[in-house]
Amino acid sequence: MVLIGVAAFLGLGFARTSLDRSAFELDRLNRSITEQEALNEQLRLEIARMENPARIAPLAEELGLMIPGDTRQLLVDLGGPAVASVDEGDTQ
Repeated sequence: MVLIGVAAFLGLGFARTSLDRSAFELDRLNRSITEQEALNEQLRLEIARMENPARIAPLAEELGLMIPGDTRQLLVDLGGPAVASVDEGDTQ
């Protein structure tokens, strides 16, 4: 009977230790999730800042890119041999 009592006591101690270890692991994982969510939010803000046209336009101009003044429409005849170019205002 004493042996059963000692075994039960040791079993409860082991279960308690295991439960405490699991609680510490859960706490560590929750902190990690919170940190990753904060990092995710910072990255979303960084993406929004990088995609901002007000930031992109001056950089594009520095590279020599510009919004075209005149545009031309290309008509492609998939059945024909070549591509035809039509200027705006042209009538054919």
